[in-house]
Amino acid sequence: MDMKHLKTFLAVAEAESFHRAASRLNITQAAVSSRIRALEEELDVELFVRGAGGTRLSEAGEYLRPLSEQMLANWQQISGSIGRRFANRLALRIGCQLSIWDPLLVELTVWAETNLGKLPLTLNFDHDSNAIDLVRRQVLDLTITHEKAHGSKLETVPLSPEKMVLVADRPCRASDPDLPMFLNFQLGPQYDAATADLLGDRSGHFFLSNATMGIAYLKRRGGMAYCPRHLVAEALAGGELYEVAGAETFDIDRFAVYDPHGSAAALVEQVLPGLMEVARQTGT
Repeated sequence: MDMKHLKTFLAVAEAESFHRAASRLNITQAAVSSRIRALEEELDVELFVRGAGGTRLSEAGEYLRPLSEQMLANWQQISGSIGRRFANRLALRIGCQLSIWDPLLVELTVWAETNLGKLPLTLNFDHDSNAIDLVRRQVLDLTITHEKAHGSKLETVPLSPEKMVLVADRPCRASDPDLPMFLNFQLGPQYDAATADLLGDRSGHFFLSNATMGIAYLKRRGGMAYCPRHLVAEALAGGELYEVAGAETFDIDRFAVYDPHGSAAALVEQVLPGLMEVARQTGT
């Protein structure tokens, strides 16, 4: 049984809403629905009753809730003790919250190899989990996320923000009445708010949780999407994609979060200058 599924189940049970649970977990509502559906299929029961009055636990859900709380408590104790036991491992574990930052991790790896020699890195691509929570639980040593680590002992380092630009598979203007289908990548709260504000009811036409996959779909099947400028720069220069004329741009905040008192703090502080450097390069 996946612990993420149990954690999501408890979040929905407490919030009595898939939407509020997604906000608290810092993941998309689609991810919440997917996890609950997987858990229900694994247990072969319906865990929630959805109606006009909201979302409430079913009889099976009420039975599962205390068991889930105990299982998660046990798992946190186990994972924390293993993390401390193997605190002297050499590899630095780095992850990111959003799929658009996977290339940033690759650039950081190249920078570390060039400037620090052979520093072993383990790159984590689990975009469904809360990135800050993974650092707090010692699953990751360093993560890139769109939020600060409020109310914790973790260190938050601001990085250059991600520049988002609206692109399409054909030349067009934002004021055109027949704009291509909008592909919504659901890249966190800032992205959702900006696209809803800038595109209105066009912001819900199509959903993809992976920006790299979404851009590939955009090139093959057409449409338009807000993308990180650096990820589409080559396609724009080569005429595969076009920047939508008159469309507003916006930024997505980026922060590096780590534990300054953790066993890997010294290694993290070695790679932070490189992370800030490659973030400046990709943020333009």
